[in-house]
Amino acid sequence: MKVVIYGAGSIGCYIGAVLFKQGVDVQLLGRQRLSDAVNQQGGVHISDYEGRDEFISSVPYQTNSAILQSADIVLVTLKCTAMKEAAEVLAEHCKPGCIVVCLQNGVGSEQVVMEQATQCRVYCGIVPFNVVQGEHACFHRATEGALHFPDIPEMNPIQQAYLSYGLPCELEPDMPAIIWGKLLLNLNNAINALSDLPLKTELSQRGYRLVLARCQEELLAVCKARNIKLAQLTAVKPHIIPKILKLPDFLFRIIAQKMLAIDPKARSSMWEDLQAGRETEIDFLNGAVVTMAESVGMDAPVNRKITSLLKQSSLCSSSRNSRTNFSARELQKALV
Repeated sequence: MKVVIYGAGSIGCYIGAVLFKQGVDVQLLGRQRLSDAVNQQGGVHISDYEGRDEFISSVPYQTNSAILQSADIVLVTLKCTAMKEAAEVLAEHCKPGCIVVCLQNGVGSEQVVMEQATQCRVYCGIVPFNVVQGEHACFHRATEGALHFPDIPEMNPIQQAYLSYGLPCELEPDMPAIIWGKLLLNLNNAINALSDLPLKTELSQRGYRLVLARCQEELLAVCKARNIKLAQLTAVKPHIIPKILKLPDFLFRIIAQKMLAIDPKARSSMWEDLQAGRETEIDFLNGAVVTMAESVGMDAPVNRKITSLLKQSSLCSSSRNSRTNFSARELQKALV
């Protein structure tokens, strides 16, 4: 079984290096910059918030998409915004019957792959944790969470490789429920980007959590109207999460200790994109809630405003007059 990690950035390098260490025939496929870094270092350095720290030598990193021709399984770790171009590449190179698992945040990014790469078997998956990229091909897993892949026989060796390494991995018979459950949590990505704070610091402040709770309540209302099931991905049921977020800080710290068990420096990938002036995935996250609400004659004003603020910040990230950070009070005021 040959596996290609397509779009191997922070997430892709981490999960690919783990597979390689466990003996899976895997190749990383991505940008020249990372290829140079990995090849210069002679491998990939991975670590995590629990203290694991190791160098994995000889991890193969390529930039030529032609390596997709021999792949039996392709794990796509590109951003949602890059999936249109990815679909064209997959359609051109993948062999008939190739399994493609799209590991994107948000909803709907896999549709273009299904439409174009018709020779492939296309599925969705979830990488729930955050990976921070450092210098010299170093990748640090800063938050917890289990990988979620489709429950098909071909994914059994992948699951076993991750479990053997000590990385939780589940094969799911109902991936749509997992995707929607993850979207509920990922609505914080834009809030974290707008706060310009580490995730732990942001979530420790009730003002930001109140905004997140309102975003989540809109999603839950839309899912109820559309009869969409959300999987439980945390210790509490999805509809309970907004209630916990609204608690005073001292109670939240007690009840949500596990939620805050993350690296103090961890930030959302959307924050990284905003700071780098890259296009963000906002239309597939908070923007998707707005679109879903409209489809059933509802409105999602809080998610609409967060989407607007993020886009404004993204467009103006290099301007002296730009606003790329909001205090909790300022953000709440902007939503009124």
